[in-house]
Amino acid sequence: MIIEKRLRFKSAVTAVKPMERKKIAIIDATNSVRFFKLDPVILVDGFKTSIEQDPHLLQGSDLSKDGRFVAFSVKKGGVAVFSGNQKRLIYRFRRHEGDVESLCISDSHDYLATGGQDGKTFLWSLVTGRMVASLPHHADFVTAIDFSPNGQWIATGSFDRKILVTNISSLSRHFRLRGHGGAINAIRFIRDHRLVAADKSGEIVVWDYFDQRVVKRLKKMLDEVTSLCVTPDDRFLFAADRSGLVSLYDLNTYEMLSLRYLTYRKPIRKIAYAETGNYLVVGLEDGEVTFNTPLKESERMEEMIDTGKLSEAYRLADENPLLRYSDGYLRLEVLWEEAYEEAVKLLEKGRRDEAKRVLEPFGGESSKRLLIQQLLHDYRMFEKFKTAVENRRFQLAYSLAAQYPSLKQSRYYTQMEEAWHTVFTKAKKLILQNGGEERVKELFKPFRGITGKSVLIQTLLAEREIYKLFMKLVNKRDYRGAIELAKRYPAIQELEEYRKIERLADAIIQKARLELEKGHYAETARLASQLMEFPDQKKTAEALTEEANLYASAMRYFAEKNYDAIYRMLEQYPVLEETKIVKNLEEAWRKVVKEAEIYASKGDIAALKKIFAPFMPIARQRYKIVSLFKQAYIEQIEQGSSSFGKDIDKAVERYLGLFGMDDEIDSWLRLHGKMRERFAEAAANDAGAIDPLLLPDTIMGD
Repeated sequence: MIIEKRLRFKSAVTAVKPMERKKIAIIDATNSVRFFKLDPVILVDGFKTSIEQDPHLLQGSDLSKDGRFVAFSVKKGGVAVFSGNQKRLIYRFRRHEGDVESLCISDSHDYLATGGQDGKTFLWSLVTGRMVASLPHHADFVTAIDFSPNGQWIATGSFDRKILVTNISSLSRHFRLRGHGGAINAIRFIRDHRLVAADKSGEIVVWDYFDQRVVKRLKKMLDEVTSLCVTPDDRFLFAADRSGLVSLYDLNTYEMLSLRYLTYRKPIRKIAYAETGNYLVVGLEDGEVTFNTPLKESERMEEMIDTGKLSEAYRLADENPLLRYSDGYLRLEVLWEEAYEEAVKLLEKGRRDEAKRVLEPFGGESSKRLLIQQLLHDYRMFEKFKTAVENRRFQLAYSLAAQYPSLKQSRYYTQMEEAWHTVFTKAKKLILQNGGEERVKELFKPFRGITGKSVLIQTLLAEREIYKLFMKLVNKRDYRGAIELAKRYPAIQELEEYRKIERLADAIIQKARLELEKGHYAETARLASQLMEFPDQKKTAEALTEEANLYASAMRYFAEKNYDAIYRMLEQYPVLEETKIVKNLEEAWRKVVKEAEIYASKGDIAALKKIFAPFMPIARQRYKIVSLFKQAYIEQIEQGSSSFGKDIDKAVERYLGLFGMDDEIDSWLRLHGKMRERFAEAAANDAGAIDPLLLPDTIMGD
């Protein structure tokens, strides 16, 4: 593996974050923040804070991708947020009971999530500096957090070995994932409603969070997993552990491609993949940082290919499995196929030594070496096989090909297969004629007793009427009847006409999916209706019809501005989340929420009622709306706490009367040293049952 840059800091690396504008940021345990330009790696800026961080936390610091915000978990002091541009403290958040164990800034730069030793997760606006929501609780420390790329979901992991996934757009949807054997150390959202979570036992699990099910348990690592990252296309997963290993997984096949992709002598704290330069950046516990360039080794592979060192090129791909997906490896495989074809031609001419020389450059690669050995061994029987084909002794020829499979690569095997297809095509026409059986039997004589051919021959001869019926159904395009007949008489499935039916069904499916992507839902439904004629494709046809109808309904509701109906559909059919309609709707909703968060930070209830008025009928959004009303009331209490004296206690009691003892007021009371016992404790009310329009404009009384 090529290491383009190696850095050494005095303390453990606590964060590595790829950023916008071709940069990457690195934080160490002394809270030194350094910004580097990538490709090449050059230090361009940085600053240091005097706050004390717990160096043992795996997710105790983070940065926004634009570099504007840098957040630290402060030992016994909540969270400190600095301006990355101005290098100064801008916010202090202290609402958790106990220290903050984990934190994460959203990709959209506007939210910070903090997970505490109290099992709670709070969501903070980085625009207003105020808390905007409290998320579902864990039973133990919250140790890992991640936001989904589309900004709609947040996942939290805990020492309680559970993962909670919450829709932060509405706060009305929650999923609870159970199945880990250790405390959750790292979480990463990936495409198709999946997330990857790793724990202290070394286990890595891929989840479908909508279905709340395990998609795959990946092969375990040797020690506690400390960090995860993926390539920009979500194809490959890198996982680091405390023993110093970086392992590589394919997220399409869920195969571990390499247990020891990278090996270090010290525990690894953080890994990250930077798209600019394709760097795999590894930060260690002793402060070392390496900028590895796995794909740049493809240049070495190209040089090896150019100089004929093909075995070395394959060896390089074995050491770095990512290279198997590079253009260089594709070129290498093309060269192998060409060499193999040339060797076959030479062997057919009896030029064995020349064939060996052609294949010799590939002999160092284990799988190719086995193929070469097989080819050379099998072609010792080539002359006997050739003579059998030329003399139309097909039974012997097929027997030799079965025993020496490399002979199937020869042109004589191709000739034999062509002869069979010619005979079979002619036989299919003759069998339909009166008295054609004897002529068919004569045609098939050279192929009698050959495994694979006998079944087809018997079908034509013994079940002549069945075959005639099948062809009649095919000619009438009665595919349903033809397929049902083939199920009763499996030999029919070997016929080329049956394979044409299968190819036709595949073509209809591909066209239907293309029309669905284009938004042509009526045409998709029409093609799905055609597909229903193929019994084996019934489920696919039903799924396409359902999707087309869903999207068409969503479009109709959007045109009618019936947003509540769209959100109700979204609850039942998560696939709609990636449609343009829902994305547009969510974008409009986010803009409203951003503006509402500013009003909430000022305690302006009247403004909240006005801006949320069009959304009040949407049940799904009620939880989010009420959450911001709560924040506005707490802001009113905060503003009045210095001047109203005992009236503050009355305001708190009014709040409790409206919402009960929830996380929002509970954390505020703790922050201000208020004794909770002074207030009549009541269970938190269901926010979905509260009508915001009936709430008072002030919590401070008349």
